[in-house]
Amino acid sequence: MGLTLALLVSGACGGGSSSAPSTPVLTAITVTPATPSINAGSTQQFTATASYSTGPNQDVTGSAAWSSSNATIATVESTGQANPGLATGVAAGSATITAKLSGVTGSTTLTVIAAPVVTSITISPTAATMTVGTTLQFSAIAGYSDGSTKTVTNSATWSSSDSTIASIQSTGQSTPGLASGVAPGNVNITVLYSGVSAVTTLNVTGTNLTLSAFFIGQIDPSIAPGATLQLFSYAEYTDGSVNWVTGSTHWTSSNSSVAAIQDQNQASPGLVTAAATGTTTVTAVYGGITQTTTLTVAANAVPIDLMDMTASQNYLGFAGGLYENGDIVPTGHNADGITAGAAVQPLNQSGSSSAKGAIVFLGIGMSNATEEFSAFIGTATNPLTAGVNHTTLAMEDGASGAATACYWTVAQGSVTTNICPDAMGVLTDNQYDRVRDTVLATATTAPSAPAGCGAAPAAPCLTEAQVQVLWIKNANPRPGIANQRTLCDTSVTGCVNDLSTEAILYESQLGQIIRAAKSRYPNLQQVFISSRIYAGYATQGLSPEPYAYEYGYSAKWLIEAQVVQVDGGIQDPIAGDMSYTTAAWTAWGAYIWADGAIADSDGLFWLASDFQSDGTHPDAQGATKVVNQLMTFFTTSPYTPWFVH
Repeated sequence: MGLTLALLVSGACGGGSSSAPSTPVLTAITVTPATPSINAGSTQQFTATASYSTGPNQDVTGSAAWSSSNATIATVESTGQANPGLATGVAAGSATITAKLSGVTGSTTLTVIAAPVVTSITISPTAATMTVGTTLQFSAIAGYSDGSTKTVTNSATWSSSDSTIASIQSTGQSTPGLASGVAPGNVNITVLYSGVSAVTTLNVTGTNLTLSAFFIGQIDPSIAPGATLQLFSYAEYTDGSVNWVTGSTHWTSSNSSVAAIQDQNQASPGLVTAAATGTTTVTAVYGGITQTTTLTVAANAVPIDLMDMTASQNYLGFAGGLYENGDIVPTGHNADGITAGAAVQPLNQSGSSSAKGAIVFLGIGMSNATEEFSAFIGTATNPLTAGVNHTTLAMEDGASGAATACYWTVAQGSVTTNICPDAMGVLTDNQYDRVRDTVLATATTAPSAPAGCGAAPAAPCLTEAQVQVLWIKNANPRPGIANQRTLCDTSVTGCVNDLSTEAILYESQLGQIIRAAKSRYPNLQQVFISSRIYAGYATQGLSPEPYAYEYGYSAKWLIEAQVVQVDGGIQDPIAGDMSYTTAAWTAWGAYIWADGAIADSDGLFWLASDFQSDGTHPDAQGATKVVNQLMTFFTTSPYTPWFVH
């Protein structure tokens, strides 16, 4: 004890000095992690660490004030909020994330990468058949812009074109994608995920298959010497069941020196191979019922891409070219198209010009159209896709499975069987009403969509007054079964090309569709048409060759009819009134037919691997080919300045 006391006395009196310990001074703040990257929509938790002049570092995440240099790229929660330092990626770009405490700041850069977007959907199985009273599970896989894939069966929206034939469970139900056979018939099964869709056919058969009718899928087709053409046969039964029975049909040709056909016991039943010019009668027998069709082998029956057909070439006597003078748009039509494109501008929901409004670009048509246009939307609206108007352009997919050409000719009211003989189920509902209430009104991601919109029709996101541009791709189902003939050479005795010829009928329907659309969309300025993709790999006669190719003539003739009428000529009796007040300026969009593996001048070709098992609906690979054609067209066309800025 004495020693301790001595030391204390010495320390107090020995001439030295003492001072209170110094207060630690905040010298720096470090924000971690350093320079991270996240996807838009994802979050990143930052930590702020304080360094002092003396003493240990301290975690000050909860007490620092946090800020983002650009809240349109990334936001960050600060003191007083639930998760200080938690950043959320909003859009692609970079933002500086800063933490501040007692006048000292620290920061780091957060890079936000556009989240990969869905660009395709693959549905399985395809072209399936089931029996009434049974179930069938469908699945869906989404393909993303970064090349990744994900099974989305349970989170996708599933629908049937006619639930009285087959119903299917969707999200919120116990087994999404599970179809149930209700009654005999054909339906389209559609899956929709993140705005992209896929469609396949489903055939429901009964158990009492008593044959009532039998048909050949193509009526009076023409092919070139050395060419092949797959014919199809179709059976109907007394209980309402239907089926493609090509492989079990007995096929014969009356003149095999002109064209031979493979029979049911051969590798490809119904496949015609042409040998020499002339005609032959093809006979099909199934279940005791006989049907015949006349097949013509002609040197001028070569289906050449319209845009690549030279002046010396023709198809069954019809000149090629997309327009009346080949592939060159007539001068007046060209000028009108540029004027119409310039008139397209953002509109508010009342249809008045507004910088904060929207330009609605709407796709309409059938199953192929919804697959292709929804994939096109996925690519075009991707923030990483440069050169596209991401500010005011609202691209909307109004197409729907089974909504074939006839249904779009009805502008108001219900669709009856007097108008469209196949009308049934939801197809009796007006397609334009459906688009208004379930597509436009619910477009919550549209550029000008008001907050809280989507409760149709009271609070729509978009209106019909904002629709200014249409893309149309359509067809008729089973044209030969509906007794629609293919085109024929008018120089040949007995040829009659009238409304009983499918290409002529579809031209008439296109005119009706455009006028119906104009009556619903008063500010419609432009219509772009694409005809069918190649159908030479079809395993069913839904829309087979040569009908698919000949739809190109339907579009060509309709556009020519408008050019002639607007130039002061007569109104075409097939196309109908195509004046700009009754219709809208109409032109080709992208020509997407190519002769199978033979590439056209754009480099487009079609392989069997581009299609689902029915050879008619494109798979994800095939849809991407159409998307690429559409992207090239709409980003380079002089008529579409609204698409690129």
